[in-house]
Amino acid sequence: MADNCFKLKDGRILGYADCGKVDGVPIFLFHGTPGSRINGLEDEPLLEKYGIRVIAPERPGYGLSSPKPDRTIKDWAKDIEELATHLSLKKFHVAGFSGGGPYVLACSLFLASRVKSGTIIGSAVPPKALINTKGMAIGNKIGFFISKHFPYLLRISLQSFDSALKKYPDKVLQKMLNQLCEWDKSVLKKRSEEGEKLFLQHLIEAYKQGSAAHYIDALLISRPWGFETNNITVPVFMWHGECDTLMPIAPAKEFAKLLPNSECHFIPGAGHLLLESEEIGAQIVEKILSVNA
Repeated sequence: MADNCFKLKDGRILGYADCGKVDGVPIFLFHGTPGSRINGLEDEPLLEKYGIRVIAPERPGYGLSSPKPDRTIKDWAKDIEELATHLSLKKFHVAGFSGGGPYVLACSLFLASRVKSGTIIGSAVPPKALINTKGMAIGNKIGFFISKHFPYLLRISLQSFDSALKKYPDKVLQKMLNQLCEWDKSVLKKRSEEGEKLFLQHLIEAYKQGSAAHYIDALLISRPWGFETNNITVPVFMWHGECDTLMPIAPAKEFAKLLPNSECHFIPGAGHLLLESEEIGAQIVEKILSVNA
């Protein structure tokens, strides 16, 4: 996969992956928290099957992208607008996984004239929807709590995580996998060991510049997002597994109430890694393309 870099108007570099059919239906795919452009999309059969183009940009401070310590969630819409113009894309779809969900909604609101649809997959939810954390893995529970109330502890925790990732990557990966539900683990097994290796590469690239980007992302997601989701007018599709242990189904359903123009798909038995399932991935792509038809 070639590394793509684009220089924004303010001088920052935006790293991204660009995969699939060059003249295919364009979909910007936003990574989780933490995350990077490395996602194995260049070998993804769905791209060829549906003739789509997926652009996966890295948020500031992740991978190849320059940091922006004072950024907000809605600032991301400006970066995407510049990148889309650079790529000669007048209109496009946006989709995001986990911590990428809030950024999808920011683009759907602030780039409404160019965004055809927004898709959030296992998305993080705004603080007012996070009223019930039953079923959430303990690591995420602690993460959300200290992000909101003790940011200095979050900074220390993520610095320790960064150090451990560099020294003991396999052990860190195993601890992360232990937080997943059985459905997620089984989906990853079907992807073979290559799936776990790719996940680890994705994570290591996310921390290429250290833990600062993850820290900023976590603070932004755990506090008021700076915009009202009920003002979004473009079609929004929510996909969420009912056995998700990283963002349980109860907060997702509360969040759905704040998205009046949304179509929600709550999947029985499924977990967080919906995009790792070829069947569900195909359903998500088909729903996006239904807007294009």
